[in-house]
Amino acid sequence: MNLKINKYIPFGIILIILGGSLYFLSGIDQFIRPFTQPILMGSSKGKDILFFVLFGITIILSSIGDNERIHNYLMNLSIPEKLKDKDFYLKLSLILFLITAISGLAVELYLRASLGLNWNTILVIMNPSLTSTSFLHSHLYKSIFGIILGIFLSHIPAGIHTGSSLSSYAPSVISLLFILIPITYISMVLSNQRRKAASRILLAFTSTLGIIGLIDGGLFATPAIGGIYGILILMYNEEILDGISDFITEKDKRDGIKEKLNEELRAIKSIFNNKNIKKYLKIALPHIALILIIILRFSVAFYGACPDSYELIISNGHDLDLDEYDTLNISENGDRTVVHLSNQYNEMELFK
Repeated sequence: MNLKINKYIPFGIILIILGGSLYFLSGIDQFIRPFTQPILMGSSKGKDILFFVLFGITIILSSIGDNERIHNYLMNLSIPEKLKDKDFYLKLSLILFLITAISGLAVELYLRASLGLNWNTILVIMNPSLTSTSFLHSHLYKSIFGIILGIFLSHIPAGIHTGSSLSSYAPSVISLLFILIPITYISMVLSNQRRKAASRILLAFTSTLGIIGLIDGGLFATPAIGGIYGILILMYNEEILDGISDFITEKDKRDGIKEKLNEELRAIKSIFNNKNIKKYLKIALPHIALILIIILRFSVAFYGACPDSYELIISNGHDLDLDEYDTLNISENGDRTVVHLSNQYNEMELFK
């Protein structure tokens, strides 16, 4: 068995055990959450478990191609050469990821149109448990994932929010689109075969974030953006990551690698006087894309915001106690009650 498998499998098993410990033992998640919350966008026990287990599985699966027998078998298959290229699957992963994420946003818009709501309305379902979804933080895929989770788990611990309350409102097409998520994951795993340490771990980490982002948050969620960023880093900056891997793992080559990295830094400093300006713009492309996505997310948020007040639309006969809130106006519109609340409240506090 190739030594690379021995390096990555124990690491993956440790991550899976950590995720399992979070599931079976209460209280551990409180120590983990400060580290996972920034990258998972409002971490919860369920997200923490999914992150560590999926990260561990992804690391282990990335080592399949390190086995020479398996690798030789796959390389000898009578399929187009392109289908044997890990970089082809890297590009395919990005395409599938964007299609899945954008399709989820399109369904969010369709759902609101069918309910007669504005596109930027945060839809909150009260029964049987509180679940919300919005254009900027979609839970439509999560509602399908919650149903699947309920099939395999007879007991779901407190603190794990499955979003299944939303499933009865979600358009049926979301169930078909959900199939793209495991397909995207398989493509990510195939793209991570026989890569060097830094590239492999980074891609496994950001692929895990990306899949979690698709399920819980959608295109504009922090994990999804991290997934896109990681793929772009590998597409355009892999040489740099491989240089870092070689510098760490191959001591006899460190002097040459260090000199090469110094040459790259010197060239970047004189980028506007360098004939290879396209090369360094290529290196900068993932970071430019990250900035543009973040700007787009905030632009959508500000465009859809109403700074004067919160508009709360109550339908299907729900009776909410709003005595403790500063209500500006209450009106009836058919089977709906429209309440305008003061903008002095934090949005997240209103959901509690």
